[in-house]
Amino acid sequence: MNKVSTLGDFTRKAVEDFIQTVVFIDDKIYTSYSDLSLNDEKKKQVTSPGRRKPATKSAAEKKDPSAQSLASSEDNPNFSPHDIQASFAKKRIVCSLHQPRKTDTVSETSIVYKLCSAADIVIVDWNLHGDIERAKTLVENLVVQSLKENPHQLRLVLVYTDTPNLFHIADQLSERLSEKVPDEIEDNPADKGLAFHTSSARVVVFGKPTQRLPEFKDFEVEEKDLADRAIAEFCKLADGMLQGCILQGLAAIRKNSRKVLTRFHSGLDGAFLTHRALGLPHEEAFDHITPLLVAELEAILEDSLETPLVNDGVLKDWCDNHVVGKHIENKISGVDIHEFTYRFCCTGYEVLNIRGLQNKPAKKQLPNTLCPDNKANPPSADQSSMSELAILMSQKAHYKSKRNCLKLGTVLRECSGGERYLLCLQPVCDSVRLSGSKPFLFCYLDVSSNNKKVTHIIPEGEEYCELSFNPCKENRLLIAFSANHKETVSEKKGTGIFLDDKQNKYKWIAQLKPDHAQQAAEKFARELSRVGLTESEWLRLRAK
Repeated sequence: MNKVSTLGDFTRKAVEDFIQTVVFIDDKIYTSYSDLSLNDEKKKQVTSPGRRKPATKSAAEKKDPSAQSLASSEDNPNFSPHDIQASFAKKRIVCSLHQPRKTDTVSETSIVYKLCSAADIVIVDWNLHGDIERAKTLVENLVVQSLKENPHQLRLVLVYTDTPNLFHIADQLSERLSEKVPDEIEDNPADKGLAFHTSSARVVVFGKPTQRLPEFKDFEVEEKDLADRAIAEFCKLADGMLQGCILQGLAAIRKNSRKVLTRFHSGLDGAFLTHRALGLPHEEAFDHITPLLVAELEAILEDSLETPLVNDGVLKDWCDNHVVGKHIENKISGVDIHEFTYRFCCTGYEVLNIRGLQNKPAKKQLPNTLCPDNKANPPSADQSSMSELAILMSQKAHYKSKRNCLKLGTVLRECSGGERYLLCLQPVCDSVRLSGSKPFLFCYLDVSSNNKKVTHIIPEGEEYCELSFNPCKENRLLIAFSANHKETVSEKKGTGIFLDDKQNKYKWIAQLKPDHAQQAAEKFARELSRVGLTESEWLRLRAK
């Protein structure tokens, strides 16, 4: 692809780089379609489907106007699964064709489900061996899996069918998923009732070219064009600029996975086990695998991603299409508001000096330029996204439920008394291989108010709490904890609660990333290591 100049092109390039596997499920892949009997004219008749209505409990019981022709409508003699495979192959995407046997199920233990659950895109025929229930169950299982088993896995599911009435299929799928995950299903009017999505999955109903009413034509796709439409639909799962950046990084890691494995070849096993033996009983060398892998992934990203990752053309396109809040728009005159936001993105505070700018915001208001309006308190700015990004950059994410342990950078809150926030400053080496009771060093974090200094932000329900770290000896605190899990101090399983030796409770709040935790420890140590001198007061004052 040529140099991208719009956010749409940027996202599409990222998605094309990211997608690697597609699975197409059909019951006639290895059947010669030309051998199938042609539909008679009566079965080809198209009945008006009406408009799609929101899913109701009666959707499955409604008689599909096209149901009588369903069994034979899939028998399109011109249909070629290999054209689908070729359309993805042209984009260097592997498309597996799978024809389940008539007796195969689509349960969570089935071959069909396991194959589909490993793919980025799943294309499924609506009528598998004359049984539409199997397609519904497969789509349901895949969407639920993307939500509950692999919450961070994006998945596109396409239903590709000859059935004339696409609304009826979308209704049945929407109804099934709404019963299973009622709070997760969202509709977009632009999808015309033939697509819906969750936070990590998107389901779209596409029709194979056949006799259909005009309202379905936008969702009718030829086999040779299916790859392009699938990528376009996948882009709707990750249409943000940051998401595009992350997808490019993930794609780079995927492409280099074999190279990483080669660096850790089997010939190193003996050396590593020797390294482990020499470190015992004080250190478990297998714990070194994580930092080793992190370093390799970091090297891939540094070497593979372009610099800058997002060019000015994409930035300009983003700003031109960004909805600017009234809180900033009302403060600017003399220049186009979109030009102002673009110049802000490119020059920062220098935007206040651009030619032609008449009214302008105060310098302290400028960081809110790209924030939306605060709906609860207009026309102020909604800074919640700024807080969310600050947390993303400073605190460790949790991708799986694992017991939190107490170590450098852990933020706790007292469950009683003053309910104060505590930042653990215990060195990492003094947080592992513990036995019995051990004093842990903490520093209080003050709740910031009235625009005072803010050093940390933590999530608190749907709001955010701003904290201030003041590393002085008056704020220090020693609390004794006893090792309770794998020679560490860990939370009571599944509760997020830590108990000290006096049975006081503390709630786990957050874990700072290693460099942020180390920075806090360094500030505290620097404060304690100040040296008092006998010196000339005249000279000391001149040194300030």
